[in-house]
Amino acid sequence: MGGINMVEKENNKVTIYIDDQPYQVASDNNLLAGVLSQKLNLPYFCWHPSMGSVGACRQCAVTQYQDENDQRGRLVMACTTPVTEGMRIGLTDKSAVEFREQVIAAMMTNHPHDCPVCAEGGECHLQDMTVMTGHTQRQYQGEKRTFTNQYLGEFIGHEMNRCITCYRCVRYYKDYAGGDDFDVFGSKNQVYFGRQQDGQLESEFSGNLVEVCPTGVFTNKLFSAHYTRKWDLQSAPSVCAHCTVGCNTSVGERYGSVRRVMNRYNQQINGYFLCDRGRFGIGFVNSEYRLKSVKGIAQHAPDKLTKLDVSKALVHFKNKRFLGIGSARASYEANYLLKQLVGNDRFSLGLSKTQMQLAALHHQYLAKNNPVSIAEIEQSDFVLIVDEDITQTAPRMALAVRQALRNISVDKAARLGVPSWQDSAVRTIGGKQLSPLYLLQRQDTKLDSVAQQVLLQSSQCTIELLILMAELVKGHTPLTELTYENEGVSSLLNKLVQAKKPLIIGGWNSGSAQLFAAVLAFIDALTEADIPVRSVMVAPQANSVGLLSLLDEQSLPVETVLEQLKEGSKETFDGVIFLEQELSQFSTEQLISLQRQDLTIIALDHSENQITEIADIVLPVAPVTESDGHFVNYQGVIQSFYQVHPSVLPVQESWRWLGIMAESLFNTHPLANEAQSLAALHQMFRQHDNNWPVSLADNEQAIARESHRVSGRTAKMANISVHETKATQSSDSYRFSMEGTKAKHGDSMPYTWAPGWNSNQAITQYQQQVAGPLLNQGQQQVLNFSLNPALLAQFYYREQISDEASEFSSFALKTTWYQGEWQASLTPEFKLLEQYNQLVISNEMAVTQGWQQGQWLAVNCTLDNSPDPVQVIAVLDIDERLVGDLTYGQFNELVNQPVSQVTIGEASEQQVKDYQTEFEQKHTEAKVSQSTMLAQLKQQDQYIPIRLVSGGLDDV
Repeated sequence: MGGINMVEKENNKVTIYIDDQPYQVASDNNLLAGVLSQKLNLPYFCWHPSMGSVGACRQCAVTQYQDENDQRGRLVMACTTPVTEGMRIGLTDKSAVEFREQVIAAMMTNHPHDCPVCAEGGECHLQDMTVMTGHTQRQYQGEKRTFTNQYLGEFIGHEMNRCITCYRCVRYYKDYAGGDDFDVFGSKNQVYFGRQQDGQLESEFSGNLVEVCPTGVFTNKLFSAHYTRKWDLQSAPSVCAHCTVGCNTSVGERYGSVRRVMNRYNQQINGYFLCDRGRFGIGFVNSEYRLKSVKGIAQHAPDKLTKLDVSKALVHFKNKRFLGIGSARASYEANYLLKQLVGNDRFSLGLSKTQMQLAALHHQYLAKNNPVSIAEIEQSDFVLIVDEDITQTAPRMALAVRQALRNISVDKAARLGVPSWQDSAVRTIGGKQLSPLYLLQRQDTKLDSVAQQVLLQSSQCTIELLILMAELVKGHTPLTELTYENEGVSSLLNKLVQAKKPLIIGGWNSGSAQLFAAVLAFIDALTEADIPVRSVMVAPQANSVGLLSLLDEQSLPVETVLEQLKEGSKETFDGVIFLEQELSQFSTEQLISLQRQDLTIIALDHSENQITEIADIVLPVAPVTESDGHFVNYQGVIQSFYQVHPSVLPVQESWRWLGIMAESLFNTHPLANEAQSLAALHQMFRQHDNNWPVSLADNEQAIARESHRVSGRTAKMANISVHETKATQSSDSYRFSMEGTKAKHGDSMPYTWAPGWNSNQAITQYQQQVAGPLLNQGQQQVLNFSLNPALLAQFYYREQISDEASEFSSFALKTTWYQGEWQASLTPEFKLLEQYNQLVISNEMAVTQGWQQGQWLAVNCTLDNSPDPVQVIAVLDIDERLVGDLTYGQFNELVNQPVSQVTIGEASEQQVKDYQTEFEQKHTEAKVSQSTMLAQLKQQDQYIPIRLVSGGLDDV
């Protein structure tokens, strides 16, 4: 919750007495948090560590005594009671115990008691609390109240009859996440939580309702469709692969298919919450697009591929020259190994020339600045976002910004003596006041409604404004020379200078290196002026920052790669290796031209794409759920992910395939010896490079991926054989069985469980104190960047600001959060959410052209490297605030090719009809794909692909 500083809490302790035993607790949190921080059991429902207290459920009652002589005491609610030095309470006092039991008895009056069929069974907070209070028998024999459930979209199931009216859901969705399409309706005994009408929940954080709800009112629809009990899941700690924030996740698997993703608590990054892309976008690992066999290699046996088969296929190219193209969705280890194998001068990050400029600037930024964590973002009292729609590119960061806007209310309440955890009181005191949020951008975002000011303008205008503000901060330009948006910019600068914890957020979203440079120059000016500015620069993909550490003066843009691969090039290459790279920068014509060359194209990927279609050799790689490796998040934090289940051969990790290539293609290279495990690979790297930055966590004991209650190996295969199979063997510290111990580091727990706490609320048992760091927190590893002027000189050149307005200076294509990452876009449920293309234009442009709201337009995109234009049919939306230009790069993602020119005109009736028919066909195909995939997964359950040994291909 915004305003709570965990460091201050840890340094401010008081002594209280619980059942006559002394305990040290934080003085600036409530009594319930203090009790739970001591690992004592006290039931609760409405309270949540991130959302504070409202006292709605009355479940956390305790007896408070005046002093040691008081034998009677009085009942108080622990979640709304502050702690004071020497206070005495009783958890086991008879009156408190009886009160808590009666409260839950009343809550269970209308509950259907459907635990055997409830998706929450076995991990239900309500179950835990009923046991904890001693409520063991039904007391109400009458007719129960019933509700009609709603359709809440493709992700969330609804079962209102299980509701106990704790109000957590609406407090989270509306108050915390800022959603406006979900509310509470009714009164007394007919309280209903849902939407005014059926429909898809619009918030990109709706999936957190599943974990926030203490019962089974809101369920994970995708998990329910292919369901298994929590205790039967095999789980592993992982990292979200869908954006650069690097949220920590726990992935659950059964019978060789991934079933669900849950939040894995990390105080500094994701805390208690994930975005829906991270929670539901994992469907690509089970999709029909998965590559499960090799292409272009003759096998030793029809049903078995060996390393010998691969070596024989590649031996023809031994010691030949290969270009290597890495990827920001591949692990740090795989990218590093590929670069070492092909050489610095033959390695590309998979970035275009413009992206290389952004990468060089970002590298310099990380060398001079320390980006703040998500938890630190929540402490900001001023936020300026420059042309980066973080609701699309880094959703969890946007959720943190929403919490930062509450800090003005928290400070106001603190001056009146109201602590920040008194959520209802703080919101009443603060009213509609929000901390200042300023947005400089080219089109609207979901944060516009909570911003103090939104300046919709061109990139050119924003660059000029940043340069001018930098001069003002330095004192080189007097305020009187500020000629446009005088009042708004003056307010922005004044509040920025007055703020104690100002924050500036920028990133790659604009596609303009000049704008990126202007943001960095403004940050430097503020730093030189001793303004305590903090900053974040958002990169596009999960491992983009990891790639930045591999960037040097010899790195190749993809355009240069294409030139060097053409026939008649001065330098001869025999082929190119694509590492988990779909290369959307390549046009169809460029790919066809590449395919026609006398080159060997080797593609390593987990799913079909335009590169695997033209490749001569395709090697199926394991996605993040079946791999061991590391991603580097936007702060430079190196984070481990572990395979939740071993891949079915020939699928294996990218670095294992590259290890085989090291022997076959690069046998003279120092890394030519194939590593049998990730630890062995790291040891090889360390021997080769003294500056290798990653060290694996040293877990002294084996860690179980399965819970101690999992149905045994015999039960898993009972339909095949009653004989118990041997557990899959692994060389790492995680075991594919229930045999093992808890993780040494709290942040490496595959799942969360504690005696009496079967739900995700068990995390309090592993925190140093509620909402604080985890016990046995692993040491955070951060990449070190150094200033490299030569790197900047090689890739970045200052663009000229044009005084001429673009012909189409006021239009934009709207995108949605689920379309922003290639892997997640393969998930059928995300495809079902696709909407009509929407073109946003300014009111001025609409009047000039004579176009009306809702009109269909044809957008013709001229491609950089193709004579054939691409046409996009889009419905029109007019925004009166829009006054700026957008680069043609905005259309690149939609047409999947580089765009150099755009013309817009009215669409014909036939064009609209054809587009709508095509749209409906895609929707139907997505529905069929969803059903087919589910049927295949259930069929697979009957033929369990269990591997006895985790690792790579055999020698023979």
